[in-house]
Amino acid sequence: MRSLVFTVLFIPFVGFGQNSTLFQVWNEVGVAYKLDKKQNIAFELSTRHSAGGVQTFFPQISYQYKINKFIRPSLDYRYVGSRTEQDNFTNRHRINANLQFKYKMDRIQLGLRGRYQFTTNRLLDDFEQEFGEAFRLKPSVAYNIKKSALMPQASMEFFTGPMDGQQGYHLNRIRWSVGLGFDWDGPHAFEIAYMYDQRIMSPGSLNRAILNFSYGYNLANEKSKKPASKQRDGRFL
Repeated sequence: MRSLVFTVLFIPFVGFGQNSTLFQVWNEVGVAYKLDKKQNIAFELSTRHSAGGVQTFFPQISYQYKINKFIRPSLDYRYVGSRTEQDNFTNRHRINANLQFKYKMDRIQLGLRGRYQFTTNRLLDDFEQEFGEAFRLKPSVAYNIKKSALMPQASMEFFTGPMDGQQGYHLNRIRWSVGLGFDWDGPHAFEIAYMYDQRIMSPGSLNRAILNFSYGYNLANEKSKKPASKQRDGRFL
């Protein structure tokens, strides 16, 4: 067990020596609406910027169903436009099937999201392999500070998918994230996070250091004094 814990903690530092790191800024803006006690829909627009300008943009529409207070399946459709090395934009369509678990212990919130994603036209270029077929697993933790709008949070997301020359699915990416959520009275929620997107077993591929900004607006909560959300987990549902 000790060796496993040490290996997981050491993984981020392995990538520094093998791959170069690219800095990016990611922005997310979204709006959510609660249809009833169990159903939610949301629309989100995300952009990703580097020194060369916008590298990726994608609008997304989502539907979520609340089975109980712990389990929430959801389905996303995403249109993806991403810039290639030849400075052209490719167009793709992606479907995400998600299953999210949440559990609260006093002021600590634990989350676990499983995702299967499938993208059309995923072989057009090799710039953003994360937009191909993959299984993803994302554990997360957040802490609700008493009498404060701040919520520290952290997560790790594991990407497994096909790799060139190897059959089956393999761990090829880990995305680390630490950040702060800001929840005010009413429908607004804002998050800022530092993320490190690390490629695994892919020498020569670019890792990414990311500054991420997210803003969400909850239409169903616009007249309520309750916070819009206490852990959006990168989405606006």
